[in-house]
Amino acid sequence: MKKVGFLLLLCSVLGSFIACKKEQTPQNTIETLTPFKKIPFELDSLEKELLFATNQTVVMFASKDTVNSQIKRIEKSPDQRLFVVDEDDDFYEVNYFQYGNNPVSYQGYVKKEFFEKKDPYSLDLVNLDEIRYSNLKGVYNDQDKSFSKYGTIKLVSYDFYKKQKNKLVSNFITHANDISFNNETKTYSFQTNSGEQIEIPQQNDTEEGTAFNLLKGFSATLQRYVFEVQEEGDTYYAYYSKRRSNIIPLYTKSLPVYNKNNRHFVQLYNDNDVGSLFIVQSLNNDFDFTEQFLVNFTNFKVKKESVYWISNNAVIAEVYHTTQTNDSKTSYVLIEFNI
Repeated sequence: MKKVGFLLLLCSVLGSFIACKKEQTPQNTIETLTPFKKIPFELDSLEKELLFATNQTVVMFASKDTVNSQIKRIEKSPDQRLFVVDEDDDFYEVNYFQYGNNPVSYQGYVKKEFFEKKDPYSLDLVNLDEIRYSNLKGVYNDQDKSFSKYGTIKLVSYDFYKKQKNKLVSNFITHANDISFNNETKTYSFQTNSGEQIEIPQQNDTEEGTAFNLLKGFSATLQRYVFEVQEEGDTYYAYYSKRRSNIIPLYTKSLPVYNKNNRHFVQLYNDNDVGSLFIVQSLNNDFDFTEQFLVNFTNFKVKKESVYWISNNAVIAEVYHTTQTNDSKTSYVLIEFNI
């Protein structure tokens, strides 16, 4: 009986202990992870863009509470871009954009160690292929917006540019021996092959203002005298024929670069509206420029006198971002074309 009584007492004590523990134990709750906040698909200023510091996959969190946040694995890709909203010692708060058939945009957080701030003047992520219009042998096209139809354009290193830029002979202007300058009348004068005397004033008034002519030399290739013309802050080039007086002068916005192998000329200069103009010209039987190809690139500008032929269908140039106010920071491009 004593054993039975002891067992009953023990059961009673254990029952009371278990009941007491149940009261002290909180009820199990289902924890909800913080979701990503959706944002409009509107890109921020390029100056705030982040670049991946490595090629490894990175975790983006919905909040700085990395344990209780939804996560998204992201990787270095042109289809994924991040822009800084705010930052602290450990995290960037970012606006994230993913392109594709089903584009998404979130606000999230990434650890700073995996990213670096983008140079606002870098051309690394700029679409160099983008064009506004083209003109191939007289056929105007403003529907195709990519240069890929005609060739390729890509960034190259400074070493490549330096090694290649003097690969082909490009000079087509030499010293002019048979032209004179009159200090009293301030005019240049020369005699054509047909015997006429031509005079070109050093300074003359135009509809735009006052133009100043500076002799650059003579081109046997063009059979013309070449002048640099400065007019109201603008510069262009004029070419006067030595053959006959009735041959109309030629004009170009920049000084063309000559390829002696195929007798083609190329110009790449900044457009007044958007980006830069790329022009390839040949010579006809009358020593006049004939435009073969023109493209308006939209996303970069060009440093003056930096264009060189490196083959019959390729040129290199020193270029810079369209948001820059000068050419103090530059990159280098290779343009290959098949026309």
